[in-house]
Amino acid sequence: MPLYTSITTTSLPTVLATRGDNLNNITSILIANTHDSAAADVDLYIQDSSNNTFYLIKNTSIPVGVSLALTNNVKINNSSTGYSLIAETTAGSIDVHIKQN
Repeated sequence: MPLYTSITTTSLPTVLATRGDNLNNITSILIANTHDSAAADVDLYIQDSSNNTFYLIKNTSIPVGVSLALTNNVKINNSSTGYSLIAETTAGSIDVHIKQN
């Protein structure tokens, strides 16, 4: 089942998947810039129970009308002892589509 999230607030982390959601079968993550006129500057990261942060992408600028697809080896341990998946934009707005097997 795909998951969709819209992020329109800048500089506020948005949890896409909380530890324990068991989304361990993610096959791709699509991030689309939905702003009419500005690039979206995006961070996508995982965080463990001690709030240690590990970036998948950091300060990545996605131009107007463009989407970024992460499709190769998108494997995240999202069990109760694993990681939360979080997105944040410092400019613009985005839609995030998480596809699972």
